[in-house]
Amino acid sequence: MSQDQAQVLSRGTNCAVVQLPGRAFPGIHLQGDTFVALLVQLADAARLLRHDPGDRAALDELDDAVGAAERFLDFYEATLSQRGIQRPY
Repeated sequence: MSQDQAQVLSRGTNCAVVQLPGRAFPGIHLQGDTFVALLVQLADAARLLRHDPGDRAALDELDDAVGAAERFLDFYEATLSQRGIQRPY
């Protein structure tokens, strides 16, 4: 196991912005249960949309998952901005 230590730049409710040693840009650390919930939501929406492309409930689930990802990205970008770090994209 590596003994490298990551630097936590900012903590959110279910995520953190973390700088790993040797990496040019920080990353987003998601709690495992948060990641699994997001993955399940996306997989369920995909399954339902393959069956019925117009399934409103599936589209709502997909919109919710995209909204969650956007909130993680907003948190990431705000942290980078506060720390004077340029975005990697």
